[in-house]
Amino acid sequence: MSQAKPEKIIVEFTDGTKAAVSFDALPAPLQRDILSQPFASQPNSNLEKGAFLLLEWEDGWKEVFEVDSSCREINRYYVISRQENVGRLSLNKEGDYPELIEVGRKPLDLKKITFVDTFQLTLGKSKREGKKTDHSFTLNKGGDGFKEEIDSFKKVVAEQGFDLQKLRTQNSAQLPEEYEKIRKKMGIRAGQRQQDVFDFIAYLAKVAS
Repeated sequence: MSQAKPEKIIVEFTDGTKAAVSFDALPAPLQRDILSQPFASQPNSNLEKGAFLLLEWEDGWKEVFEVDSSCREINRYYVISRQENVGRLSLNKEGDYPELIEVGRKPLDLKKITFVDTFQLTLGKSKREGKKTDHSFTLNKGGDGFKEEIDSFKKVVAEQGFDLQKLRTQNSAQLPEEYEKIRKKMGIRAGQRQQDVFDFIAYLAKVAS
């Protein structure tokens, strides 16, 4: 997530009165919903490899999530089947409860996860409990998803004639058309917030040589 953290939410009513609450006092789902809105997103100036999670599906679809910088490694990935399938990706977090990422798009067809390292997914055991079935996946190291994205980024930048140094020094708020074109050409999408993808592109610009 971006370096700047929200401190409070202020609601202004039609009669001019206002109500305020600490952002941390809001339920976690509501915090996520608010931060996913474009008005509440700011470019992150503190970019590092461990802040990004890249998911890839069998059909080539790719999503990027920006996660808390205290996340260190993948714990496990599993899918819960009820009336719909919902994927759960657990990331071990330094000195805290694991970070839980919900995967809504075709969770049983997820083929690759890149977080620090790249892992290929294989469906393992399935266990039925009452009205739900838990599908566990094994994760095997293989490939380098970040290198693939760096190479793709460099190719798009060269094809479009963009100035790499300019991309390194100016963020998505300053270069919205360039960032959006790069995103589309690379075929990457936001898992939750559009700013996550733009921060990922800024990271690629930073490490590309």
